[in-house]
Amino acid sequence: MKGHQAGLDQLLTYRLHMLTKRSDRGIGERYRHKLDVSVPEARVIAVVGAFGPLSIMDLARHTHLDKSQASRAAEALLRQGLLARCASDEDGRIVLISLTPDGRALYRKIMPIARKWNDGLLECLSDAERQTFERLLDKVLAHAIARED
Repeated sequence: MKGHQAGLDQLLTYRLHMLTKRSDRGIGERYRHKLDVSVPEARVIAVVGAFGPLSIMDLARHTHLDKSQASRAAEALLRQGLLARCASDEDGRIVLISLTPDGRALYRKIMPIARKWNDGLLECLSDAERQTFERLLDKVLAHAIARED
């Protein structure tokens, strides 16, 4: 049994999951302490701020949350007055989520925290290592996306 476990910690998916969980926990503490928002709420604000008004389906896809998680986070932010609903100009049946002025102000606070956290995670790498890591990560990600098709 021990031999099987020793191999698990070398699987890319396992290692990425561990990194994601630790990263979410660390940045989540900062979001809660500094801004009183959860990680899903911060992701929703960041994605709507970056990509503009989105449907819940597009929001879920861009945040990498399932539809119910994205919807719950959006509902909480709507109640707080950080998001607003509007009809799509292209299809009036589609409801889009956009940032309110307070939501834009929160977005401007979230992004520096996210950048600082990201930079902190990568500070153990030299500039050359970071460039190589980011290039290789992009390559693996593109390959993973291509495998889905």
